[in-house]
This record gives sequence, structure tokens and C-alpha cells, in this order.
Amino acid sequence: MNRAGGVLRLGCSGTRRSRCLLPTARPLQPAGVLLRWRMYVALEGNLRDFSLEDMFRLLASGTKTGTLHMERSDAQGRVCFKKGRVFFASSNWNRESLGRRLVKADVISEKQLRQALGLQKIQKKEKANRRLGQILVDEGYLESRVLENFIQEQINDTLFDLFRWEDGELRFEPDEACEDEDIGISVSVENIIMESARRLEMWNKIRVKIPSLDTTFIMASAPGDKSMEIHLKPKEWMLLCYLHGGRTVRELVELTGYNDFDTAKILFGMYSAGLIERLGQHGEVVAAD
Repeated sequence: MNRAGGVLRLGCSGTRRSRCLLPTARPLQPAGVLLRWRMYVALEGNLRDFSLEDMFRLLASGTKTGTLHMERSDAQGRVCFKKGRVFFASSNWNRESLGRRLVKADVISEKQLRQALGLQKIQKKEKANRRLGQILVDEGYLESRVLENFIQEQINDTLFDLFRWEDGELRFEPDEACEDEDIGISVSVENIIMESARRLEMWNKIRVKIPSLDTTFIMASAPGDKSMEIHLKPKEWMLLCYLHGGRTVRELVELTGYNDFDTAKILFGMYSAGLIERLGQHGEVVAAD
């Protein structure tokens, strides 16, 4: 841990430690680090030396409020903390507003979103301070429980994307409060880490059969015997319909609005059951493992 130009720099003193992106039992930092941290303005590090899990635990243990910025050559991310809890997260693939995400997930209609945004615009002129989510609840467009569950799931989706980064710069800015994104719903760091661990374990199994988001699938010409055991849910039916002419995982994510984890998980199940087939680079059917 080094200090340079008023910034607390997290590192390994010239040695590269092995990366552990998900739960570990080792202590994070020597005693007294948080006390020294309070003397400085920013906290910086690199994922090669200081894992995202460690950074989250450090911010949670210090009950910090501010914004954690993440950056690598092809992507950016932002995570907002309030008293050590996460209430907002965004990454390159998840930059849509709350309203647009709710419509895409069929939680509210386009008309309801327009009406809520209209009310929000009027209230801003009157210097009222109701957030969009609160307006949607107050107008009866959705229940507060549904909104809370949806936002928590969206946070977990985004953070799962960020937890898979193997390289990138981290910078925590305590002066950035993200007040415009705070609607009073937050997630504890421990819950985030446990959920990310669960997803990563499943993701590693999925990657055996779906090595990348550019993997292409198509409906099976002759479904296997295991397909008789499958009872498809609405999400699964939608994906299956889109596969009539063959689609990549990435295309399915864009078409359905599902996150890449849920999309890959559903495809993994249908592929294992023989409902769909994987195509090779030249359009040939790849034999199932």
C-alpha cells in the first residue's frame, strides 16, 4: 500500500499475488489502514494486485460513502456506496435508465413510464424530490416490493459482470455521492459477494459448453430423449423461438433484454436436454459433449 500525490495506492509492494475474485478467508489489510485512509482523498488500486472483493470489503468495513470507478481498455464501470452498502452499479452493457430497464423487463408499460417521467419533470420544476421509482410506486404502477427486488437484481447483474474482470484500474472517490441514483434501496456487500460466488460457480460450468457469448445455437432438428423431461417457462420459450434461424448468445441478450448469465444458463439447460444444437464456425452442428 503506497501513498502518492494525496492518493492511497493499494498494491503488493512489487510482487504479484494470485487473483481471487470471490470469497477468501484471509485478512484484508494490516490494522490501522483505515485510520491512515481517512487522511487522504482517494483510494486507488489495480485488479492484478487488489481484488474487487477486497476493495468491496474494505469500503464496507469503513462504512464508506462515495463512488468506485473501474476502468480497463475496453470497458468502464461505476459502483455507488452509501455507508458501506451498494445502492447503484453500472457497466458498459448496463447503462440503461431504471425506467427503460423496467419496461424491457415488462414490469411497467411504455405509457406508464411516459406518465411517470412527465410527473418527475413537473416536480423538478417545483423542486420536489421524488425519484422515478418512488413515483411509479406512488402512482400504483408497481409495488414497492417488486421495485426493490428488481433493483437488487439489477445491481447483482451488473456487479457479476464487474466481478469477472481480471484486469483494470480501481479508484474510489469519497466526494461522489451519486445522489441522483439513490432511491433508498441498497444491497449489503456480503450478499453481493455470496451471490457473485454462486453465479461464478455456475458460470464456470456453463463455459464448458458455452465458451463465449459468440457461441451460436439453433433449434435441434431431432430433440433428444432428455427433452421430454423439460417443462419450459416463458423466458425459455422466448429464447427457443428466437433460435429458429440460429442466434449467438450475444444476439439473444440484445433481443430479449435478459442478462448474459440468465441467457447462458437457460441455453445450457436446453442444450444439455437436447432441445438445441451448437453450431461451429462454418455453420456445422457441433456434436454434444
